[in-house]
Amino acid sequence: MGRTIVVANQKGGVGKTTTVVNLGAGLVEMRKRVLLIDLDPRGDLSAHLGVVKEGLVGTVYEGLLKEGMGMEEVIVSVEGVGVEVAPADSNLAAAEWVLADMDSSEREQVVARAVSPLGDDYDFILIDTGPGLHLLSVSALAAADEVIVPQQCSYLALHGLQQITGNIKQVQGVRPDLRICGILLTMHDRRTRHHQQVIEMVREGFGELVFKTVIPRTIKFEESPASGQPITKYAPTSEAAEVYRKVAKEVIERGREA
Repeated sequence: MGRTIVVANQKGGVGKTTTVVNLGAGLVEMRKRVLLIDLDPRGDLSAHLGVVKEGLVGTVYEGLLKEGMGMEEVIVSVEGVGVEVAPADSNLAAAEWVLADMDSSEREQVVARAVSPLGDDYDFILIDTGPGLHLLSVSALAAADEVIVPQQCSYLALHGLQQITGNIKQVQGVRPDLRICGILLTMHDRRTRHHQQVIEMVREGFGELVFKTVIPRTIKFEESPASGQPITKYAPTSEAAEVYRKVAKEVIERGREA
């Protein structure tokens, strides 16, 4: 049975999609079978990897909520990358309305029902979520084994970290096995003393939960989506690619420790 990991933070712009795409690519290089699920109505993950709606059988919306269609039917392979993707588009925003009409116990199981049959087909299922903690995100957390929390190296972003860790504790009330795989510090500018202070604060507060690897700020992370590739393909010898390879190794090691 593979590991299902949700990448979540209440704050937007902290590197969730970048982490899902590039961690997935790093795991593929380690010969892992990887599925990426786009649970953000903006569809940034799908766009990053060049998955467009035209020609698709369906998207995550249908895979979750359309009667008679399973998630496995909407999955597509990304040529040249090695990952598979369950893509999303703006229709996914309507899922919030559908979930709101369900009772809480049914709502919490929507993502789990769609994803759990896939567990034997992949070593890792990585789920990208939108900012905030919407009903769909809660359902994703209830379906997951672990959570990775990307944390921007900014003092103001710490508030989002406090919120998401508190919400994870709440979800553990219905999913006791859910654990934090790690807090991943992102967008680090080495020239900024403030960023280093934030790193020290997070490490002091969360200890071993914080990944050893820190993701630097670099223009290459902004350029790679335009190529439809993860950083490991767009700039394979860059520092940016290497740090996500290190994150992939840490994720595997943390699974063994758990």
